[in-house]
Amino acid sequence: MVHRMIALILMLLILFSSPAIALEKQLDTGVSVTWFNNDNSDKGTQVAVPIHAEFVYEGFKGQLVNAFAYTSIKPDEGDSVSLSRFLDTKINLSYEVIGRTPADILAGCGINLPTGYTDFKADELALTYLPPDLLPITSFGEGLNINPYLCVSKEWERLTAGFGMGYQWRGEYDYSEMIQDLDPGDVFTVTAEAAYALTEDLQGRILGEYAGYGKDKVDGNDYYKEGALTLLGLGATYTRSSWQMDADISGIFRAKGEYYTTAATPINSEKNYGDEWQATLKETCFLNSTTSVISRLSFLSIAENGFEKDSPYYAGGRQKIAIGCGMEKTFTKTTKGSIDLTLFSMKDKKNWYHPDEDLDYKGFTLSAGLNKAF
Repeated sequence: MVHRMIALILMLLILFSSPAIALEKQLDTGVSVTWFNNDNSDKGTQVAVPIHAEFVYEGFKGQLVNAFAYTSIKPDEGDSVSLSRFLDTKINLSYEVIGRTPADILAGCGINLPTGYTDFKADELALTYLPPDLLPITSFGEGLNINPYLCVSKEWERLTAGFGMGYQWRGEYDYSEMIQDLDPGDVFTVTAEAAYALTEDLQGRILGEYAGYGKDKVDGNDYYKEGALTLLGLGATYTRSSWQMDADISGIFRAKGEYYTTAATPINSEKNYGDEWQATLKETCFLNSTTSVISRLSFLSIAENGFEKDSPYYAGGRQKIAIGCGMEKTFTKTTKGSIDLTLFSMKDKKNWYHPDEDLDYKGFTLSAGLNKAF
């Protein structure tokens, strides 16, 4: 872990020691604390310190993202499990062309460097079984991933529309002691978005995305193929001089996934995760030119998947409601801060992790952040 920390610090030093000629730089960091328990007296805690560095030079932009995370689970029965690690380092390099061609163009490449934690021990796998809607960070590490992408956008008087394509090559890594040489399937994505100014104060938007997945392989044998994902979303923003309201609703619709035997024959063809809907309402009050107060209400509903209730792959669905409030403050021309508290309640119905009962979770996330420009 020490050498990974040193490598991250060296990358940040290189990034911020560049000559200051027309080079805009900023650094974001902070701390986030999440705690939850359920009606079975299971408890969990996660403390994360994110690091986000960015530089902009004319049309070029570079970003570096990482975080140090401590995650702990204390079951009602059994020993607690914890993990303290840096996560994978994500680098994004892009170049944009604006106003010089009929449409604006953004081209770039995202890279996931495997600086995080993989090859889980048997008892540590409990950390990966947690419902992903409980904790902000649920992925502790992967292999080397490379994601080139291209986006094109065009603006008219009231209408702005964009289209993007990306391809993610995902490298091999050891997931756990039992699953060695995991080679995740590559991912192909297509995204389209449009925004229209209905009035001077009201703007509507629509979003669509498609993701197709290749086969996951373990030790060279076909293992699993995630079903294709389609996302559709609608949103609106209403802005006044002293406040702004944002409303969004989106749905994720999944095709059937496939598990395989060692003979590469599909043994199941159902949805591993049910379709889901999410709705969010956010209000921003501008107290003055430097201070904003933000409140949010969100609801998530995930349907049961396609497996029979007596199947070891069955998941009965999930509903989550969250309410939050925060503040953003500009201290100087180059320094901004934020603080936020979110309370949530979630019902996780019977699934392979707890097949005998539904569980009700309650918890909170408290976070604070600092942004510094150079």
